[in-house]
Amino acid sequence: MAVFALLERLAPLIEREVNLVLQSKQEVENLSGKLKKIQDVLQDAERTGVTDSKVKNWLKDLQDVSYEMDDALDEWETANLQLQIEGSEEISDPWEKIISFIRSICLSFEHVVGRREISLKIKGLIEKLDSIDKRKDEFGFLPSGGHNLQKIERIESTSLVDSACVHGRRIDKENLIQNLLSEGGGGVHIVSIVGTGGVGKTTLAQLAFNDPKVEKHFQLRKWISVSDPFDDTKIAKSVLEAVGENFSDTSDRDTLLQSVKKSISEKKFLIVLDDVWTEDRRKWEPLKNSLQGAPGSRILVTTRSDRVVRVIGTDTRQPLGQLSDEDCWSLLSKIAFVGRTKEECEKLEDIGRKIALNCKGLPLAAKAMGSLLCLKDTVGEWLNVLESPLWQLEEAMVELFPHLYLSYNDLSPVHKCCFSSCVIYPKDSVIHLDELIRIWMAHGYLGSSGNVDRMRRMGLEFFKNLEMRSFFQELQKDEYDESKISCKMHDIMHDFVTYLSKDEYSLILYGGVQITNCDIGKVRTFCARNVSQEGLPLNLFSHLKCVRVLIASDCGLQELPQEIGKLIHLRYLDLSSNPISELPETLCDLYNLQTLDLQECYRLSALPQGIYKLINLRHLLFHIGRSMKSIPQGLERLTGLWMLSSFTPGGGSSKLGYLKELNQLRGSLELHLFDSSELDDAEKAELKNKIHIQDLKLSFSGKVRVDVMEALQPPPKLQRLEMNMYRYDGTQFPEWITTSLNYLRVLHIFSSMDCSSLPPLGKLPMLEELEISFMESMKYVGNEFLGIMGTIQELPNAGPAFPKLRKLRFFRCENWEMWEDITNDEKDHFLIMPRLRELDIVDCDRLKALPHCLLTMASLEYLTIENSSNLASIYGGKTGDDWDKISHIPHINFINRKRLSQH
Repeated sequence: MAVFALLERLAPLIEREVNLVLQSKQEVENLSGKLKKIQDVLQDAERTGVTDSKVKNWLKDLQDVSYEMDDALDEWETANLQLQIEGSEEISDPWEKIISFIRSICLSFEHVVGRREISLKIKGLIEKLDSIDKRKDEFGFLPSGGHNLQKIERIESTSLVDSACVHGRRIDKENLIQNLLSEGGGGVHIVSIVGTGGVGKTTLAQLAFNDPKVEKHFQLRKWISVSDPFDDTKIAKSVLEAVGENFSDTSDRDTLLQSVKKSISEKKFLIVLDDVWTEDRRKWEPLKNSLQGAPGSRILVTTRSDRVVRVIGTDTRQPLGQLSDEDCWSLLSKIAFVGRTKEECEKLEDIGRKIALNCKGLPLAAKAMGSLLCLKDTVGEWLNVLESPLWQLEEAMVELFPHLYLSYNDLSPVHKCCFSSCVIYPKDSVIHLDELIRIWMAHGYLGSSGNVDRMRRMGLEFFKNLEMRSFFQELQKDEYDESKISCKMHDIMHDFVTYLSKDEYSLILYGGVQITNCDIGKVRTFCARNVSQEGLPLNLFSHLKCVRVLIASDCGLQELPQEIGKLIHLRYLDLSSNPISELPETLCDLYNLQTLDLQECYRLSALPQGIYKLINLRHLLFHIGRSMKSIPQGLERLTGLWMLSSFTPGGGSSKLGYLKELNQLRGSLELHLFDSSELDDAEKAELKNKIHIQDLKLSFSGKVRVDVMEALQPPPKLQRLEMNMYRYDGTQFPEWITTSLNYLRVLHIFSSMDCSSLPPLGKLPMLEELEISFMESMKYVGNEFLGIMGTIQELPNAGPAFPKLRKLRFFRCENWEMWEDITNDEKDHFLIMPRLRELDIVDCDRLKALPHCLLTMASLEYLTIENSSNLASIYGGKTGDDWDKISHIPHINFINRKRLSQH
């Protein structure tokens, strides 16, 4: 809900001791107080609004007022920004100064008039808010922490199951039973089944609970449906009932838990706690301490949340994945084909299988769709189900979505907003966390502190919270940067978030979809991907008066309308993958813009000259293209930039000096120099002071002198470095590559320069991955590569060379002939690459042998020799001494252009 973002915006207003939009600080505080009271009951209101249309309408009215008030505050702050920016412009021409002075007077007058209008608007909105505040009392909402009986009912599960109706869980069942019956270790072990809602966690637990081997193994078995709220006294009473103990209804909590501990302490038990939600360790610990039994006892927990798994102290975590397509069809068809003849089933099977594919392996969805199809008899009716989005099928919503609502309603309101914002991603698309965090920033979900590290940490925490509750799947983390995370959303979850957002002010277009009836003037999120210009008329932008996030990616846009500058609320603008050649100067009137994404706009010739006016711009993303003629000088004034994906000095002279003051830059930066760069300008860039940059790519297409290269010394805590040095005018690498990069973990060097030897890279203490490519002048790799100067015997106390290197790759070093080895005697003095796991030699046709000291290392698991004929002829046979040198390596690949063989 917008009310949370609005409270964040009001907080700094309250702290100021001046009159701003309202006439007094007390008015602002009163407004904030009303919003906080509403916020306190909002969680219960949202739960109730799922089934109560009156509450749903109340929530909609509250959202509308909150959005309108947010817009009004935005107008006021934007006017202030305009005055600030216009007043800071430096003008040298006398006539221009006079014109600017007159203009500033007019602007100040307009500001006073505008302030009065905005003040009246907000006062009218406060009256609306008063009415909404009074109406809330008639619903009897409970404050945060309370529980309303009207919320979606959680149906208590039982231990009973019809195993004949279960499909595709044989292996999962066997693994679970093995975990339950294993005798390893003493004390009570906790086994957790974790997965998204509807994936079949309860069913799997029921299968194991009723298995004859499990029945025989445990003296006591008890199935307890937990749900929310977590009630340890109820659980304790259930356990006591199972052992036949009497207890008084007035027994206090401590007495009950003590009785449980005493009654089961000598029994080998299996207690199933189905559907656990509590993440409060204080509620769990007393119960856990009472559930102490004989060795081999087990507590089996089912939950949707990995946070629960951590809180309860799980010993064995068993994730539960989706069903196969065939199992999903078997489950659906068994329900849908009840009472049908063989001929009817054959007629409907092809359509039914396609519908089953849409269930994406979720058993609950298969059951819901089977129940829906069971009542539909004609091919046309089945086709209608196939062609309709799931969120438009009322029957499916009745059976399926309430289960997903349980997870959704367990979220805080701001987490709900973050989840709902994912509606912009198409099904099965990859979601990148850094992009998602930028969108959350644009909507105000991460606050308005302006502290980049705080907002990124908050965004990461929000994402983890959603991911641990199974809202996302297929999580992928960058091996070297944990902040680079990608994931996907299950198709059913995507249908659910689309359903949640259907009443929001979002307009999402894909492909050739045309715009239908929609109140475009209230849209706050507009997303068009792969929409033709015919389907996305340029005059549309002028109507998006309230838009915060505007995505028009891969839409064939060749120009951007001048009216873009009127979208004063815009925070996030994605124009990626469009053939735009230039941007209008009016773009620089978007004073609130935080993200400008111009990636893959390869025809773009320049950035607008007034870019310095975008004082809130934090992310400027664009790819290098030869059409880029110049970088405006105003870029150097954007000292608040957090991300500048690439920088291409152009226009005949280098402007690296523009980077001097941009010391807040983070993440990745690509520098591509097309022309010769002067030394003083390279020094002005002061790359070494950009201490937050972790990933740097240096590319040179023009002649680059040695002193210029030395001046481009990277920041000391750099994690990754890629150097494309095709036109480097030197025979040695810069000194800083081995003297100042003690945190470097990944290094890729692409070079066709005149360097005939490698620098002492073995000195880099943290290096884990190294690739050397296109070293045309290199014929010999000696011990200097390891960091050895002189003989090895002279270095008795030296540490190992490449102490953390795991992957080493040489590519297209076509003149390389020899790689110096060390003797067995020298091994006693010096360790080489003690952690090397993977060695790749590709297109190094003249290399005659590999160092024996590397091939004999126990850590080496992967050896690839590709298109390197000498090495293939030496090691490629399966017999002889040379084969014996490498035969112990688990994975060996010999590859050439015509055949692939593996040993």
